[in-house]
Amino acid sequence: MKNEQKKTAITKTTFDRLMKNQAFKEKFDKEYDALTLSETIIELMESEKLSVRELSKRANVSSTVIQEIRSGKQDNPTLLVLSKLVHTLGAEIIIKKGKKTLANV
Repeated sequence: MKNEQKKTAITKTTFDRLMKNQAFKEKFDKEYDALTLSETIIELMESEKLSVRELSKRANVSSTVIQEIRSGKQDNPTLLVLSKLVHTLGAEIIIKKGKKTLANV
């Protein structure tokens, strides 16, 4: 008997196929970033036990803006707004390139 090699088909997921489309990839990346920011703000608020209203007062940021960030509608807040929220929530923003920390905001 001859040794037969089986050809294994590489199954690509729908996600893998879609990510090859540049327009889809760009939209996905933008929405993923908004989701990540939203989840981070929600987690920080929960850990500090702060409501949107209380965070708004303490950070001097509109409660509407905070709610839009939490819901993912506001996916591109200014660094000033993000910095106010993060600092009020007891965290910090770190800008790195590779292993080198360039700034703490």
